[in-house]
Amino acid sequence: MRIAPVHPPFTPKVQALFDRLPADWSPPFRLFTVLARDERLLRFTGSAVSYLQPSHVTPRQREVLLLRVTARCRCAYEWGMRVHYFAEEAGLSEAQIHASVHGDADDASWLPDDKMLVRLADELHDTIAVSDALWNDLRAAFSDEAILQLLLMAGYYRTVAYLANGLRLPLEPEVGRPFPAPRG
Repeated sequence: MRIAPVHPPFTPKVQALFDRLPADWSPPFRLFTVLARDERLLRFTGSAVSYLQPSHVTPRQREVLLLRVTARCRCAYEWGMRVHYFAEEAGLSEAQIHASVHGDADDASWLPDDKMLVRLADELHDTIAVSDALWNDLRAAFSDEAILQLLLMAGYYRTVAYLANGLRLPLEPEVGRPFPAPRG
């Protein structure tokens, strides 16, 4: 890890931010404790639109997109935590989890609705844009607000990948899961 995290006791402002995290995210993740060196930086973690209530996307849609975004960014730190915390809720199979890293939109394990989200993650990663063809497909399947949420989520987790990879954060104990090995 390239920048040391802060350790308890935290400042009152940092502790107040940590107190708002889900209980099963304790002790706070390394990414949070590194950003807590300046509580203004830690506020970045509160800007994720992934958990809007009510959301414009389903948990499955969110996780298909974010597993692919973090996999394409080679961010095992965030990918592994997403698998640990959300893959079951999203109804993702082991084959789909594997495909999020080693497959593509045409992987046989994806459901038809998943393929568009994998395409979105791939196009954004490869071109930092969305082609007209994919845009038309998205418009047919999602509301404008859902598309905005998907784009914001993809960008937010690309930034998380920059942080985690740039800092060389190790996997979180007990909740981090490494990328699966390629098959064959």
